[in-house]
Amino acid sequence: MIVNSAKQKLNDYVKEIDVRLARYFDSEINLNFGFNNRQKTVVRELLAHSREHNLRPSKRLRGSFVHYGYQLGGQKADQRVWQAAMGVELVHTALLMHDDFMDLDNVRRGGATTHKYYEQKFSDCHYGESMAVSAGDAVLCLGFELINDNQCLRAIAQTAYGQAYDVTLEMFKDWTEDDVLSLHRAKTAIYTYENPLLIGARLAKLTPEVFEILHQYSMDGGVAFQLQDDILGVFGNEQETGKSADSDLKQGKCTLLVLKALNRPEVMKVWGDANATRQDLDDAKQAIVESGSRDYSRKLAQDFAAKAAQTADKLKNLNLNSEAIDYIQGIAEYMVEREV
Repeated sequence: MIVNSAKQKLNDYVKEIDVRLARYFDSEINLNFGFNNRQKTVVRELLAHSREHNLRPSKRLRGSFVHYGYQLGGQKADQRVWQAAMGVELVHTALLMHDDFMDLDNVRRGGATTHKYYEQKFSDCHYGESMAVSAGDAVLCLGFELINDNQCLRAIAQTAYGQAYDVTLEMFKDWTEDDVLSLHRAKTAIYTYENPLLIGARLAKLTPEVFEILHQYSMDGGVAFQLQDDILGVFGNEQETGKSADSDLKQGKCTLLVLKALNRPEVMKVWGDANATRQDLDDAKQAIVESGSRDYSRKLAQDFAAKAAQTADKLKNLNLNSEAIDYIQGIAEYMVEREV
């Protein structure tokens, strides 16, 4: 019941924040920055693409955590909270622009990734990559401006450390389960769970005890979220997830799903092969299932989610808002049941 309630609250939240995000981008475009008409056109197009990218169907989990992290204190979200939540969503868009360029992904949320969008515009790969960096940098700074939280900057720096570890892990030949889980903590747990929750909690001026519980919750919830994301990255429905279900294998991503099946020749044949055939990819996916790797990842994700929910239960002893606690608790388990 608590999971279904959290899911409904998240769906309702998406509708509200999307309206606010659209309004924000419109106002930014209307500033019409530039020192001549040609420059103004370039900036307007960059912002229009960023707007379209940001408003594609999205879970808005990070923004919702700002919202409910604040509401733990019993107060209704005000303009400062909405502004910070929108900022978190802008930062997410910016990092996706950079991440997709690094991963050479072509599709994000059902549309062209930023580097592909600009590459197609002028049939120039380097131009597309350069614009992905430029657009991502611009939107990142706009997000920071809205958040106005110095601790957030530290969290995003740590996320960058996690991303550096992610791309470097692929260079190692002896990576382990501990490497994968450490990656998920440094990247997803801090970025997707802890940072937005603590932004909301700081705005509400909550106690250090609350912060510690939210930290513990985030470390487990974030790992659970990413393990499920990695499963969807291979077995998800592309129409629902809005991204390729082959790219993780073709790029040679270091996921637990692959690690537990690396002894299967079908997996090794396609892992890291950008030109892998459809049949070979399907054979590799079947081998992952037969090896028990998918079940292992799924069970581990459920265990981490259950641990996060148990940690969130400690918030009930601190005289905090019960609706916000239920959301934080329920969303941990919903994130490993989701199909998007």
